[in-house]
Amino acid sequence: MNQHFIAIKTFEHHIECFCPDGDHSGEIIIKNGDIFEVSKERKYVIDHGWYCWVIINNYYSFYMSLDALDQFFKKEYILSRLDIELKLNYLNFRINLSLDEGDEISFKYHTKFLKGLNGLKMKLDNYINYIEENQLI
Repeated sequence: MNQHFIAIKTFEHHIECFCPDGDHSGEIIIKNGDIFEVSKERKYVIDHGWYCWVIINNYYSFYMSLDALDQFFKKEYILSRLDIELKLNYLNFRINLSLDEGDEISFKYHTKFLKGLNGLKMKLDNYINYIEENQLI
């Protein structure tokens, strides 16, 4: 099964092409809510390292270096479903703490992020369910 992530921030990625003419290289803008599907297909490029096949929104696909994917993950540009669950737990904790302390500003701040993250979680869940249902047919 492929690994799924969702972009929680908009960012730009340079697509590398190793063809002699380099026609396939360029920039792509990954938007908040775009879904990354990282397949098990890998490719090693001498002097550049490992690359994996990435599909964005079940539409656009290309090879992305594992280093770039790792950086996006570390900078929290993309999150897995488990990461979202952990962030939701933390936000619920912070909201409860804000209620206990009567901190309205903190409550509103964390509630806003909780709503956005819940929406992204629902989008990722729907996508994964769609993919799983269509693979069973």
